[in-house]
Amino acid sequence: MKISTKALKIAALGVSAVTMMVATQEASAHATFLNNVNSGTANGSTSFSRLGLNHACNGTTPSYPIIAQSVAIPTVNPIISRADVTAGVLGGYTVLPTAVVGDYLFTAETSAIAVTTLANRFQLVQSKDVFNSQIEQRSPLTTTTSHGKTTNDVVGWVSTKGNLQINLNGETPFRFANVFFKNTSCLRNVTVQIPVVDICKSSAKPGTFVANTLAKASGGVEIWVDPALTTPAWLPQTSIEAGAGTTNFTINRDPIANPYPANCAAAPTAANGVLTGAFTTGADPLFDIKIQPSADDIDKLQFPGWGTPVAGNTFE
Repeated sequence: MKISTKALKIAALGVSAVTMMVATQEASAHATFLNNVNSGTANGSTSFSRLGLNHACNGTTPSYPIIAQSVAIPTVNPIISRADVTAGVLGGYTVLPTAVVGDYLFTAETSAIAVTTLANRFQLVQSKDVFNSQIEQRSPLTTTTSHGKTTNDVVGWVSTKGNLQINLNGETPFRFANVFFKNTSCLRNVTVQIPVVDICKSSAKPGTFVANTLAKASGGVEIWVDPALTTPAWLPQTSIEAGAGTTNFTINRDPIANPYPANCAAAPTAANGVLTGAFTTGADPLFDIKIQPSADDIDKLQFPGWGTPVAGNTFE
C-alpha cells in the first residue's frame, strides 16, 4: 500500500479551517508512551500499551493539527548501553559496543532461547480515533510464525489521514510480545528509545529541514529523537524538536513473576506470589539497559509521500 503526497495534502486541507481559528499554542507537542510493561508474563502472551499524542504542532501561529505519524523500532544494529544501580541510585549509561538484544531478553526466565531482535515485538492495534489509515512498516527480513506463516518483520508503523485537533490529546494503541529477563541476571529494566515523527503539514518533508533551525519552525513536523544520537543526512541534529525521555518504552522487571537471583544487591524478594519485604544481600549490582535506534533505524521514519523509504521495506 502506498501513501501518496496527495493523501497527506487532503488531510491537511481538511483541517485548515480549524487551524485558522487558533491564535497560539503554548505547550509543545510530545509523543510519549502512556504505560509500560513488565517482564515475566507467559511466553507467547502480549501486553498492550499506547503512544500518546499530547498536543498539536505549534511551531508557528496558528498551530497545526497532527495529520500523520511515523514510528520506527530499533532493529538495525541498535545502540545498547548499561547503567548500574548504587545505593538505589541509577548511575550514568555506558555504551556496550559488542552487546546485542539477545544478551538481555529471552523467551522464558530459564530459557536459552534469546530474543535476538525487537522486530515483530511491537505491532499496531487498529484504531481510528486519530488516524483513518494505518499500516505496519516491514523489513525485507522474514520470520516464520508459530502458525507456519512466513511474514516480513514489523519494524514500525505509519498512520495518516489524521486530525488531532488543537488542544486535544490522542492515542495510538499497540501490542508488545512479552519477554523475560534471565533468572541469573541482575537486570532491573530495559528502556527502548523509539524515534517518532509527528507530521502536521505535508510540505514539511525530509530534506527540507535546515541545520541550526528546529523542524517545528516550519510549523509542519515535530521529531522525537535523542539529539545525542547519530542521525541520517536528511535529519540535522539541530532540527530535532525534543530529546531523550520523550519516547521511552520501558520493560520493568516483575520481581514476583521474574524473580532476582540471590547474588544481586538489594533486589526485592518474593515468596508464594507476593513480595516479602526483604531484599537480596548479594554483591552484584542491579543494572538497567537502554536500547537506542541507529541512524539506519531513524531512516525508517520515512515513508511513501513523506521522504524516501528505506529500500526493500514494505507497507502492509
